[in-house]
Amino acid sequence: MDSFNLPDDDDIVDNVEVVYLDEDEEISDEDEMENQDIQEIEDVAVNQEKIEAEVVDLSRLTFKKHITGGQDDMAYVWQVSNGEVYLECTGHNDSVTEVGFNYDNQYVVTGDMSGLIQVWNVKEKKLIWCYGGDDLEWLSWHHLANVLVAGMESGDVFMWQIPQGNCKVLASHGAQTTCGKILPDGKRLAVGYTDGHIKLWDMKAATVIWQQGDLNDITYLAVNQEGTLLASGPKSHVVKVSHGKIVGQYVNVERADVESIVFGNNLDVLITGSLSGKLCLWDISKHSLRHEADLKYPVTTMKWGGNNKLLSK
Repeated sequence: MDSFNLPDDDDIVDNVEVVYLDEDEEISDEDEMENQDIQEIEDVAVNQEKIEAEVVDLSRLTFKKHITGGQDDMAYVWQVSNGEVYLECTGHNDSVTEVGFNYDNQYVVTGDMSGLIQVWNVKEKKLIWCYGGDDLEWLSWHHLANVLVAGMESGDVFMWQIPQGNCKVLASHGAQTTCGKILPDGKRLAVGYTDGHIKLWDMKAATVIWQQGDLNDITYLAVNQEGTLLASGPKSHVVKVSHGKIVGQYVNVERADVESIVFGNNLDVLITGSLSGKLCLWDISKHSLRHEADLKYPVTTMKWGGNNKLLSK
């Protein structure tokens, strides 16, 4: 508790890739970008097979290992090459609803509905840290450091340094937290609550930078690559990170059932997936709908894959 380290500016810069254009290379005009956006949304890779009572760390499906958790109170780390179980994560007494690898794949975390959180060393196949507390709502690794962030039913948000266990608590104002998103700079954390509040926290100081309270029940948060815009579900409001004010809403008001949101890769677009099966591509600057696809099944998860393919489930 005496120290709690987050990446400094040099660490963040080292993780940024800069792409330079050749002198004779021109940037596409607006019409070309629009056609590209539409082609991307039409090329959506759809997995219509339902995976019931299972949570999967999608970010590692294309690497050597991935992890799943389910209603059997177990989590498993799998070898992608042969489908064999590499590590059984035991000790849970409730459904495992949260799993994930840390930023360098050294550790894997498993969390169940009762609030038991366990961290495993993947290479050594052993448990190195655990915590038991309030019912767990969401769980996320820091993308640049061995810091674990968890939102509890009480509304409190815990941050731990792994494996040391140094802890900071972002206290609730009385409402339950439902989701959280660490911003690209690695220093700020956006948290959504059931009473419609979004708070932007300074992670190191454990203080609130701003709060937005004019929204409905927050169920989902997404942030763009630049860390300048924040989107929330289920009504797809977009908030400017610099001051916390609402700058737009991208949803059919009569069908406000957005379950998943992603920002376009290097494009000024927002993509929303809803329980009604609608996948929509919105022009952020023009506040207009550019394309809509009816997938005929609820869209609960979206993630960018290779070659600008959008994966949905």
